Amino acid sequence: MEWAENSELHGPEFTEPETPSPKLVMFGAVPLAAAMCTMARALHWRSYVVDPRDRFTSADRFPDAADVLVAWPDEAFARLGEIDATMSVLLLSHDPVLDDPALEIALRSPAGFVGAMGSRRTQEARRERLRGAGLSEAEVARLAGPIGLDTGARTVLETALSILAEIVAVRYGRSGGRLTDAAGTIHEAPA
Repeated sequence: MEWAENSELHGPEFTEPETPSPKLVMFGAVPLAAAMCTMARALHWRSYVVDPRDRFTSADRFPDAADVLVAWPDEAFARLGEIDATMSVLLLSHDPVLDDPALEIALRSPAGFVGAMGSRRTQEARRERLRGAGLSEAEVARLAGPIGLDTGARTVLETALSILAEIVAVRYGRSGGRLTDAAGTIHEAPA
């Protein structure tokens, strides 16, 4: 964002730079995915929900999604197009049958953020399976999990906010800590 003086309002305002909308791809048609879609839409991001179980993937459950795909990870990524640094991939299903193949693709790609829900114990077991599938330590290290900033989130919407805040922080090379405790500038100057 850039700071600009608005002569009509006689005060400062934020302006949005022209950049492509980031993609948020979520595996697991769960209530958290619906909340993520709602918040992502408010940020002008394009969100996609992927799940091979067609009984969970009705579009009316995810009205804010750009698309809901009934597909396995390899097919979904093929349909969504090239994975680039503006794409964030989230694993929300808690099912290794769906999560692990998606992670193998995403962690080997240039995706800007790859994260998965689950406890620390679940994350370690997941990382061991990924190493066993041939992923390098550097690829496994890209996995954010548990996902989200430590906000104390309790509700589904608060959890979605926590996860999106982490994605934004990573996108801009920040830690996600409190601004009160940070040194230096709040906003980096555009390059």
